[in-house]
Amino acid sequence: MVFQNIKRIKRALPEVCHIAMFYNNGTIFQTTFEHPINIPKLGENLAEMLLHIKKLYDICEFKIDDYKRLVFETEEISLIVLKLGEDSNIGLFFRKEEGKDLKLGSIRRYLERIEDLVDVSQEEIERLDQEDEKKEEEKKEI
Repeated sequence: MVFQNIKRIKRALPEVCHIAMFYNNGTIFQTTFEHPINIPKLGENLAEMLLHIKKLYDICEFKIDDYKRLVFETEEISLIVLKLGEDSNIGLFFRKEEGKDLKLGSIRRYLERIEDLVDVSQEEIERLDQEDEKKEEEKKEI
């Protein structure tokens, strides 16, 4: 089920080069990263990043109940971290395409699409999984 969500996100957003789904304690439960990347350390650092942002808000005496999304943009890669559930998050790594800049408007559009893809009911997920399996079987027959 989680793997199907990752496949849907990558299909809908080809600019996404990697995905890391992780718990607040840093445990990665699904990722497109492979070795030699230190996946446990990746999860630990993603979770620690969120903790540092929360501490920063506390120091500045800004009210924070929980975050919705965090965006970090560099010249080549942009990272968007979204809150999935009470203890789960997804980190999306976007590679900038040559001649294209990932603007804030684009990010908002991506976020809306990602949230739609991830925020579906269990019945919808099962229906979409069955449709995906059927399409894959049809491709194999051809």
